[in-house]
Amino acid sequence: MSDRFFAIRLILRFGTAGAAVLAALVSVAMGILLWSMIGWPALLTAPLVGGLVFLLCKSYVELVSIVFSMVH
Repeated sequence: MSDRFFAIRLILRFGTAGAAVLAALVSVAMGILLWSMIGWPALLTAPLVGGLVFLLCKSYVELVSIVFSMVH
């Protein structure tokens, strides 16, 4: 079944690494954007936002793997 659905195969294989990369990119981008607005507190806020993005993306990957294992 995963041979027919390319996106599911990608999510199952590279989902965790993709979530980590996306969280790192969001953390850096938030740090850069918030630096001009709030200054030093951006160094605390940006990693928190990156961590939340990682948790959100990782939960999506786990949800897809659970659904795939139940269907397959």
